[in-house]
Amino acid sequence: MVAELLTDSPPEFVFDGGPLWRPEKALDAAHKAAQEGAISEHRRALQAMMARPSRKWVDQRLASLFVHFNPTREVDGKAFGIWNDEMARLLIDLPHDILAHAIDEAIRKSGHGFAPAVGEIRRYADPLVEQREIQIDRLRRMEAALADPTATEERARRRASQAAHERHMASTRQTEDQR
Repeated sequence: MVAELLTDSPPEFVFDGGPLWRPEKALDAAHKAAQEGAISEHRRALQAMMARPSRKWVDQRLASLFVHFNPTREVDGKAFGIWNDEMARLLIDLPHDILAHAIDEAIRKSGHGFAPAVGEIRRYADPLVEQREIQIDRLRRMEAALADPTATEERARRRASQAAHERHMASTRQTEDQR
């Protein structure tokens, strides 16, 4: 549900030339879904998911990647160490779950028969990192809107007006149905 609150509106629904995503619109959707109180929790969870993997995990993952693509070849330990250190240095900044997914995707879609390069792995990872950063930023903006007393007052007025309009429309439909 939270992912839906953080995605852009389709351009055809933005008539005023404003941005495709707005904190107030997302807060209204969260309110309807009874998720408004969980926004900070969701942001903290996404923020925690941005944690880097341990160097040990990266080393193990790269070693299995190397063995997967070099099962019968004799390997020079020093050359492997240099390769592993450089790969780890260039990938360790990625969040753990995204790095795991990106390595898997690079292996699955590798058409050249040897271990994917850093660039191939990052081609899958970087857009996911950017998407998560946008989601965290949007949750922060929603938290800020919730903490702003003026915005909260305006939101309450807007929601009360919307509820009154919906009640009026429902009673109008009911009256028309009785005719």
